[in-house]
Amino acid sequence: MPKVPAPTVAFTEPLTSPPRVHHPSTLAELLEVAGTRKRIVEAWGVSARTYDTRKRSPDTCTVGELQQLARVLGVSEEELFAVVRAEAVQLSAASALQ
Repeated sequence: MPKVPAPTVAFTEPLTSPPRVHHPSTLAELLEVAGTRKRIVEAWGVSARTYDTRKRSPDTCTVGELQQLARVLGVSEEELFAVVRAEAVQLSAASALQ
């Protein structure tokens, strides 16, 4: 069975010239290119520690947090959810093997 490529979220850095488009395949990668930690912490209304937990363990994100992140970054909710879902499944499978 062929390996299915991981979903990605197309994210454009609007303030660069020319705009750079990223295709992160994990929540951590998306958060790295998305902007400042402070911006996301404020959007989510969580502590910096919770942000770090979400970044390490995307399966701990709430639906509301992911919806808010999609709005703040101007990305598709469906693409964002697909990335987080695929990453959570992968992490779960990896921990089951240990």
